[in-house]
Amino acid sequence: MEMGQFDFSSSEELFKSLIDRALTQKNSNFEFIRNTDMLRAARLYKSGIKKVSKMFNNLVKELIAKHANQVRHGTATVETLLAILQFENCRDFYKKEIAIAKDMLSEYRTYVFSGHIFDQFVCGFTRPDNECVDYRKLPIKFF
Repeated sequence: MEMGQFDFSSSEELFKSLIDRALTQKNSNFEFIRNTDMLRAARLYKSGIKKVSKMFNNLVKELIAKHANQVRHGTATVETLLAILQFENCRDFYKKEIAIAKDMLSEYRTYVFSGHIFDQFVCGFTRPDNECVDYRKLPIKFF
């Protein structure tokens, strides 16, 4: 979850940066959540990315309706179709980001409930490197 410096003076700059990120960069890598601070950050990240994905989804719907109206009036343009395609690509990019964040949260939840509740939430320990394995794929036995 690379966030970079966010110093936007207008919503237009923010919107452009969201589009640039979706069109020029690859998706984030899966990271292991190591403590409750990282857990809060991952939840916040997932929440924000959901809103961004929803925004692009609404833009696609609006542009499709606009294009249908243009076709009815005989004023359809290629730019509208290209914008639809671009925003669909952005929406799909951010949906993948949501899936990665959900995977990270799911893995951490499995880690915590496999016997590390006290370590993580009461003592506030940071997860050591030797425990950074995908706990969702480990065979866990309950007595």
